[in-house]
Amino acid sequence: MENNIKNLTNAEPAYNESESENDLGFVKKMSRKKNGNALGEFGMKQNELNSQLIQTVCSLQDYCRKLESQLEKETDARHKTAAVLSAMKKELDAVRLRSTLNSNQIEKMDSGLGRYTEKLENYALSISPGARLADCPKGCKEADISGCIGYYEKIESAKNPSGYDGNPELEKFLFNAISREFSALSAFDKVVMDFYGEGRYAAVLYGNLSRNSIYKINHLSSTDEPQGHFSIICTENLNIPAKLMLKSAMVIVTGSEPLNNMSDEELDNLRFLNDCGLHTYITLSDSGYRSFAEKGFRNVSMISADKLMNGKIVRTVEKGMEASVPSGAVSLSKLNNILKAYGKNFILDPDEISKSEFMCNYDVYPYNCLEIMEKTAVSAMENYYFSEKSITRCRISETNEGMFNVINGLNYINHLDYNRRKKVYARVKTMLETDGLFILNGFDSVIGIKLRAINGWNEYPVYEALWTREQFISELEDNGFKIKFLIPAGTGLFDRLPSKYRKSPVEWIIGVTV
Repeated sequence: MENNIKNLTNAEPAYNESESENDLGFVKKMSRKKNGNALGEFGMKQNELNSQLIQTVCSLQDYCRKLESQLEKETDARHKTAAVLSAMKKELDAVRLRSTLNSNQIEKMDSGLGRYTEKLENYALSISPGARLADCPKGCKEADISGCIGYYEKIESAKNPSGYDGNPELEKFLFNAISREFSALSAFDKVVMDFYGEGRYAAVLYGNLSRNSIYKINHLSSTDEPQGHFSIICTENLNIPAKLMLKSAMVIVTGSEPLNNMSDEELDNLRFLNDCGLHTYITLSDSGYRSFAEKGFRNVSMISADKLMNGKIVRTVEKGMEASVPSGAVSLSKLNNILKAYGKNFILDPDEISKSEFMCNYDVYPYNCLEIMEKTAVSAMENYYFSEKSITRCRISETNEGMFNVINGLNYINHLDYNRRKKVYARVKTMLETDGLFILNGFDSVIGIKLRAINGWNEYPVYEALWTREQFISELEDNGFKIKFLIPAGTGLFDRLPSKYRKSPVEWIIGVTV
């Protein structure tokens, strides 16, 4: 067609003035019929018509080419759109696949990632322990300097107090005092972990920590005074020195019967401190683990003896140190004596706890603000998780049977000891609908101990468990729950806390499923 159009545009006019010999007779004949002008006029008009037809065909050709170009562009755009839609479909399919993975598959993936991560950690620990915190010298951690901001201004204001005529001696005293604080400011705080223990297991663990921990490890004897605020105790029969009882510690128990020959009072004290978040336990035997579980201890884990040489135990110890509880704890026996001196008794029974004056204080500041945060967190969890679905609710403290979408354990679970909590956890799992939500809360152990030390333990006459974030997660996972929500609350509410603790969450509000 292209050639035909080209030939048509290049062709000579059909009629012109020079007629051929074959046409001469016909021309003369027609000229005589039409006064000599008919053929010339006909040819001219035919040539004009032919020219118009050729122009029309060429215009139509150009228009078709434009249409072809537009069609190509639209086709290309549709191909691109189809590719994007295909990619979106693949992504949606992948999301749908991920969302439908069952728990066994997820556990397998998690186990595989755990093993791979452990290998990487062991390799990093073996070649360069400091690589995990390259900018921090061994034996130190980064200092919190938020409270030191503005020291230059403080010094200048001490040198030139506004509206004051001047007292050289006072100015000199203030300047020297602030200058000493300022000169002591450092980018790092020295961190020391005290190690207590003798025997082959202790030697293996101490050697591993000394080589591979980023913190300084001091090996002390049972008669030495602790130098740091966190201890590692390697013992066969839970023999914890009295001076370490009220300090944060990780206790590695090597014996198979660690609680034998211990009095009820000693067990009560250790169990209470364990439930306040001070002590965590690692056993090397299954029987040792069962002994702790039967006696109501939480945050107990078991490893094999050869794991004392790997990197995971190093990181576990370091995490324990980083979440260590400050000084201020008391034993259960000491707490009972304090309360008796104030004419009070320590309340353990859940029914009595709910009626106590301590629980009534939750109506005043700052506990009333915490209550508002808790209710808001519960409402947000429900709206997000169930998305306008009609749900059934109950409080676990008031209900023993039935099936519910939401089970509320706020300000109840945290006032039970671990043996009672385990029973409630088991009951919740039988009452929770598929994909239902169990909501509970707990005070942070660091803030909880510090508040009790500041306000006086006599102001806290009811039993209350305390957790670090990691301890709370570990307890719930050990009891068969999966964490869905973890909401910190209460930051900055308690004015009497030292400045270094005011930015820390007061409590954790957690939503879990089975």
